[in-house]
Formats: sequence, structure tokens, C-alpha cells
Amino acid sequence: MEEKPLSILFLAGDPSGDEHAAAIIRRLRTVLPEARTFGIGGPCMREQGFEQLMPFEPFNRMGFAEVLLHLPFFLRAKSYLVKQLRERKPAALVCVDFPGFNIPLMKTAKRMAIPVVWYIVPQVWAWKKKRAAVLGANASFIAVVFPFEEAYFKPFAAPVSFVGHPLVELLGGSSDAGAKIAVDRNGPIGLALVPGSRRQEIVRMLPPMIDAAVILRQAYPKLTVRVSKCRGLPDGLFDAQAKRFAQRYPGCIEVSDEPLFSLVHKCDCAIVTSGTATLQTALCGVPLVIAYRTSAATFSLMKSMIRLPFIGLPNIVAGERIVPECIQNDASGRRLAEEISLFLESKDLYESTAQKLSGLRQKLGGRRPSVEVAAAIRDIVMRGDQGRHTP
Repeated sequence: MEEKPLSILFLAGDPSGDEHAAAIIRRLRTVLPEARTFGIGGPCMREQGFEQLMPFEPFNRMGFAEVLLHLPFFLRAKSYLVKQLRERKPAALVCVDFPGFNIPLMKTAKRMAIPVVWYIVPQVWAWKKKRAAVLGANASFIAVVFPFEEAYFKPFAAPVSFVGHPLVELLGGSSDAGAKIAVDRNGPIGLALVPGSRRQEIVRMLPPMIDAAVILRQAYPKLTVRVSKCRGLPDGLFDAQAKRFAQRYPGCIEVSDEPLFSLVHKCDCAIVTSGTATLQTALCGVPLVIAYRTSAATFSLMKSMIRLPFIGLPNIVAGERIVPECIQNDASGRRLAEEISLFLESKDLYESTAQKLSGLRQKLGGRRPSVEVAAAIRDIVMRGDQGRHTP
């Protein structure tokens, strides 16, 4: 009987997962060149030779109601991937964040004796702490991206290691990563609007962000706006709101799908929907306002479960409120504009904030997660490969 090729199943359900998984796959091509990778992913992973069974876009949902609405899709997808596990018997399953979908598949892989590497863990330090025990009982290796996360998984069986943060690795040795200098309120000012990577985030967050931009432009006549658009999202999600600003101020707004680091570097301040993008903006040393809106039911449930004083990653990593957070009703155009104006009106506030944000890079260290996670995958695969491969 012909021996099946060595394969590794990756599950990444959103744009950041696609980007971070792609870096690992790129490294695997060097340290485990015979391995074939397949599963759920996106364009970044495909560029590294990944076999995409399903695109990540239909998986990229947020909020309990949104997931429930698409439950039949998720159940079909799970059934399909369980079949892939059974038939292709990959040498490992690599779960990249996305816990609601990935945890059941991790448990299935465990029952099939397929080792599981979990990269970018659920935020057990914020809510659903029981997930730490679930990962600890079912994973073969847990790779955490914040130094403080290790302690939450140490009591359990699975080995855990802080591997560094992928955004720090992505930023690399960029000379642009230093703190920004305060701008002249009467001179050119660049404002970045980062509404999110999911359709429902754009619908909820872009209108108040544009409202804020209109208010700010009235006070700062040389302000221009760059709106971040994730690859794969339709232009129509952005057109009406961008046009609303452009009709008042022609030529002063641009919707761009360029990498977020690049877009943010060109701006002096930003309004960013809560999530990974807030940390990415912070690592650029750009003062920002964190904004978040969800349904009343989802927010009420989250509020009852979350015990942290902050929701924004820059503030959580720093252990203090470096930048303002505007949540639910506070995420109005007027309130967002007021918070941005504080940065633009005070040179001291702007530069002290930028300096603290740049300091987050040191807190996250200089490890390269693509290297460390790929090495962990290689070691696990080779230990479980019954002698077919040698170190």
C-alpha cells in the first residue's frame, strides 16, 4: 500500500489568523519541507502553498446571535473537517485562535490520537477561564503570545510556552516603529479609521467613525482620512460612508486595503475597533482611541462575564489605561472626536501616549513565533511519525 504523504491540518478563521498561520507555514517549508498543509485559511496561507479546503470568510463571524444565525453552516463545516481528519489522518492539527469552532475539532483530533498544536489561545484571562483546562487536557503543545498567559495554562498537562507575539515579529526591525511626534493642529493631520475585519463590525463601527471624522475636519481644516479595509471585504460596505465624508471634503478620504502597519504609519492618530488591530496600531506608536459596539444582548452577556478593567489590548498589556476606550453608547461620533481632539490639542499628552505605546514592544519581547511554533510542530510530528522521519 502506498504511504500517505505527511500532511498538517491548519484551522484559521479570520484575516489575522490567516496572516499569522502563513508565517508558520512559510517556516515549515524550511524545517519540514516534505509536509503538505491544508485546511481553513485565506490568501496569505495560499501564497505559501497551502491547500485551502474552505476559505475563512464564512467563518469570520462575531457575537452570539450572528453565530447562532449561521449555525447550520458551522455544523456542516465541522462534519466535513472531521471527515478530513478521519480520511487524511494528518500528522498534526494546528488550531490558530478561533476557539468556538476549533475546540470541538481539537477534542475530536485528541480522540483520533492526532496531536494538536494550539497557537494564540482564547482570552482566558478575560473570560471563560474553563477553556484553559480544556486546552490543557487536549492539546499537545500550547503556544501563547502574551507573557502573562503562561500562568493560566501551567497547572494543566499540555506543555505551554510563550513564543513571542506575531505582530512584533511582523513589525521586525522597522525604523518606523518609534513613537510619533505631536503634530501642529493647524497643519496636515492624518486620521486612520480601522473599523474591523468582519462585515458586522463595519456596519456598526464605520458610521460613528465617519461622524467623528466629519466633526474633526470642521476643527482641523487640513485633516485627511484613511480607512482601513481588509482584503476580501466588498467595497460596497465602505462606499456609502466614505462618500458621506467625500461629499463634504472632496479628495480628503481614501479607503485602502494596504497592510495596516503601512496605513497607520502614514497617520498621526487613529480610531480603532477593539481587537488585534488596536495592538498593531499601538506598536506603531500612534495614539489611538479604542471603540467597540455590539448588540445590547451580547454586550450585557459579555459585561457579566468579563472581569478586566479594560477591553483594549494595549491597555491590558500595559496594565494601565494608556488610551481611551469608548464602548457601546460612548462610541458615538462626538465622543470619539472629543477623545482624538485631546491628543491633537496637547503636545505633552500626545507624545507621552506615543512613548508608552512604543514601550509595549519591549514588554512583548523579541521572540519569533513563526520559528518557535514551526519547531514545535516539527518536533511533535517527528516524535509521532514512527520512525519515517529523522530529526
